[in-house]
Amino acid sequence: MPDLNLLPPGLVVNTMKGDVAEHRAGAWLTWDGTLDLDCAILGVPFDGASVVRSGSRHGPDAVRQGLMYFTTYSSRDRRGMTGLRAADIGDIPVVLTDMPETFRRLSETVRILSENAIIPIMIGGDHSIAFPDMCGIMDAMAPGSRLGVIHFDAHHDLREAHLGAESSGVPFRKALERFATSVHGENMVQIGMAEFTNSPQLDDYAKEKGITVISAMEVQDRGIDAVVEQALKIAGRDTDGVFLSVDIDVLNLAYAPGTAAPNPFGLSAPEMQKALRMIGASGKLKGADIVEIAPPYDSQNLTGSVGASLILSLLYGISSCRVT
Repeated sequence: MPDLNLLPPGLVVNTMKGDVAEHRAGAWLTWDGTLDLDCAILGVPFDGASVVRSGSRHGPDAVRQGLMYFTTYSSRDRRGMTGLRAADIGDIPVVLTDMPETFRRLSETVRILSENAIIPIMIGGDHSIAFPDMCGIMDAMAPGSRLGVIHFDAHHDLREAHLGAESSGVPFRKALERFATSVHGENMVQIGMAEFTNSPQLDDYAKEKGITVISAMEVQDRGIDAVVEQALKIAGRDTDGVFLSVDIDVLNLAYAPGTAAPNPFGLSAPEMQKALRMIGASGKLKGADIVEIAPPYDSQNLTGSVGASLILSLLYGISSCRVT
């Protein structure tokens, strides 16, 4: 087995595992050390690119803490997802003062997982990690492959830089410009752009590149089902897979107060639950991340628990197309 050079999970939830019949999520995600997996959850406790408020380095453990309250069983469908082989395999050994080395380690780990047909699901950390996530996935794909992107966020994250420096607001511009043959604007969909949080310059850039931008208000008008169906069609058109990136600030701050830029005009948690199930069930997912959960600004780990439930929703969607 290749050496992934990982640290153990920062927090191992070993309480409330319950009996076998309960299918507790924490027990299900315990790793046996092998790569006999369909999906791997990986913590990336890095917030060295945050430009508003730091603190998302503690996001992975907040999500792990939230997992202790959940099971793998769907009350609507009356089935569990323990047939899906998934595990929390630990944390990338980040260096907060060395972004290039941290990104290299992340990309290398994602590449190894992807080459072994394992879907990597990253827990950030700030949104800068989306770019090395995509790098690792593309490194594992055949030459000439194309990657579609579905990006949930209150913000475009299409900056060139932030006051001349690398930041959490640049990953999707970097992907478009550094991987112009692999990541095309016409295969990128941004969902949840909030009112009074963006600029005309970045909106113009998105239009120039052919990015489909769907505001939070449009989601409310059209419904999440129609929006996600459109996003999957666009991101999947003539591509070899889809990368999903979720900034927790796409949610209304009532659901996610613990983030760098809380958003009063965001989507609801039930809307995101349905969206992630649909994307997971599409069979197109190559990798995903959920970022910007910042426990220092949270209350009773509300945002961490929402993040945990969203990851389980994504895994449940994946299980729908992987398990018969």
